[in-house]
Amino acid sequence: MANRFTRALVNLTVSSLILIGVPSVGNARNKSPAGAAVLSLVLPGLGEFYAGGRRSARFFLVAEGLLWSGMATFRFLESYRVDAYHAHAAAHAGIRLRNLPESFIKEVGDFESIYERNRRERFLAGEHANLRAETVDRIWEWDTEASRIEFLDLRSKATSAEQKAFLFIGGLILNRFASALNAASIARKSRTQNTGVKLLVDPRGGLYASIRRGF
Repeated sequence: MANRFTRALVNLTVSSLILIGVPSVGNARNKSPAGAAVLSLVLPGLGEFYAGGRRSARFFLVAEGLLWSGMATFRFLESYRVDAYHAHAAAHAGIRLRNLPESFIKEVGDFESIYERNRRERFLAGEHANLRAETVDRIWEWDTEASRIEFLDLRSKATSAEQKAFLFIGGLILNRFASALNAASIARKSRTQNTGVKLLVDPRGGLYASIRRGF
């Protein structure tokens, strides 16, 4: 997962550098607000370049790069911490957590052993108890209470990294909508500025007005 985000970040950075280094083609007249908005939804800043707003384009491109960097960092940190608590459980509780459901992994941290977990379930539910199968691949038993507490701490840190990565995803979505609105506004202003009235002299005598309107 971390490699996939890294590749996406590299591609984004290259695209941003190319766009920043390439001057705007033509002038900012007759630019479509809808087209500018769609371009910024694809890549924040692209719509601003299209509409002629180079300064705000750089702002949104830099913000996009920083948000991708932050998300990739916390995704990598999450993956690293998940591997850490998996290795910890294998070393100190004798169980491999790979491919086990989240509900099972939570119980590994909540109980000293599968035997304690099943004893508690029998006490609470009696003959209707939902027992975990005490098979070789599902048995766990912590060597010390300190090891179990450390496992909980590692899991908490992995969850924290995951939540922070989601915050950056929200930032990426917000950056796109803000850039789309800004790009559409720049394009709309360019069309408004392209409207005017000009007085011309008629060679045969007199004056006439020429109305120019951007579409």
